[in-house]
Amino acid sequence: MAKQSENSVVFANPDKCIGCKKCESACVSAHINMPAKEARKKGIPVISRIKVVKVDKYKYPLQCRQCEDAPCAHACPFGAIRQEDGMVRISESLCVGCKMCVMACPFGAIEVGVEGEMPGSTKTNRGSAKKCDLCEAWRAGNGKEVCACVEACPNQALQLIDVSTYRAVVAKGRAQELARMHAAGNE
Repeated sequence: MAKQSENSVVFANPDKCIGCKKCESACVSAHINMPAKEARKKGIPVISRIKVVKVDKYKYPLQCRQCEDAPCAHACPFGAIRQEDGMVRISESLCVGCKMCVMACPFGAIEVGVEGEMPGSTKTNRGSAKKCDLCEAWRAGNGKEVCACVEACPNQALQLIDVSTYRAVVAKGRAQELARMHAAGNE
């Protein structure tokens, strides 16, 4: 069996994030095909799959980490969440909105709700799970290489990267830091 490539994730640099929430608006727009501001004016429910949170002096965008052994997929009693092609995907047609995935996600990256429908819709389901899908449909439909949130960030605080590349960059940085510490200790 061929080894599956590692998951891609949106990497957030809290040192660059200014908390403008343009990533949140871009995410909403990419998923409902209209500007988030317009949807809110019309009273259309919207759900951003990325959330900017403030922790101490930092602002940090949080979204699904596309876990290799996704707790949300294991917790879903209906098989609505599965890992496929390096992504954690939700089949909204199978989701009953039980929120087991919300409770299992260690990052708080899943929300259950109704999105993109006018109030008074005849849909009886009280919502389905929503999480970052790396803007898969939006990217394919618009010929984009990066997610809407990454494209919208004015400070380049967000990057779409694959985990193996990230791991190599972190390892190199740590090795450089150890080398500097070793050199400083030998002076």
